[in-house]
Formats: sequence, C-alpha cells, structure tokens
Amino acid sequence: MKSSPIENEREDREMIEAMRGGPGRVTVRHFRFDGNGAPARFLILEIPPGAAEGSHVHFTDDRNGTGAYEEFYYIISGRGIATLGHESHAVGTGDYWHAPLDVARGLANVDPVEPLKVHLTVVLRDPA
Repeated sequence: MKSSPIENEREDREMIEAMRGGPGRVTVRHFRFDGNGAPARFLILEIPPGAAEGSHVHFTDDRNGTGAYEEFYYIISGRGIATLGHESHAVGTGDYWHAPLDVARGLANVDPVEPLKVHLTVVLRDPA
C-alpha cells in the first residue's frame, strides 16, 4: 500500500542549540517533500522568548560553507527584531522580507512570553 503524500506537523522537528550563534534553542520543522521542492526548502522556526537565529551570511560563492541560500521570511505569529545588513527592524505577525545572498541576516524573539513562529523559504543558488 502506498503511503500518503500528506505530511503532518509532528514529523521532522529538530532542536538547535545556539542556532547560527544566537542565544537559546530554536525548534526547526523541516518540510522535505521527498526532495521535490529543490532547489527550495521550506521550514518553520519556533523561537522562544530570549532566543534567536544568530546573524549570518550566505555568500554567492559559498566561501563559509553554509550554502548559497537566498532566504524569504514570513512571521506567522509573535514579535521580533530582524537584522538585515547593518539595519535592525521590529517585525510581527504578517511581516515578510527577502534576505539576498551576500547580506547578513538574523532574527530574535523580543516578546517576554510568546514564541516567535516564522515560515522560512530558502532557495539554493549555484555557487559562483
């Protein structure tokens, strides 16, 4: 019998301590689609109060070995501070932005109680 093509939110969760050098522990939910989404990947980040995805850069030439990823963020719920390049921006439910290659990005939860829930789409580009 063929298994269902429908995945559910209980599968493929990963807890990452100090994600990209940020404080705390972030839960990452991977949407794998049996590899059918490539070169895009879809994730949900759950960032608890006081935690963050640390500032990082995905370079066009992948010089730091993190992958040549463009990233597209969408805030599902919560409040945070997004860093893009040398600027920081308050973000909340419904906000979205593009983090292009060669630009630093990061995201911190600033709410004292509520988790920050983010849909993240990453697209792998061929390294230059």
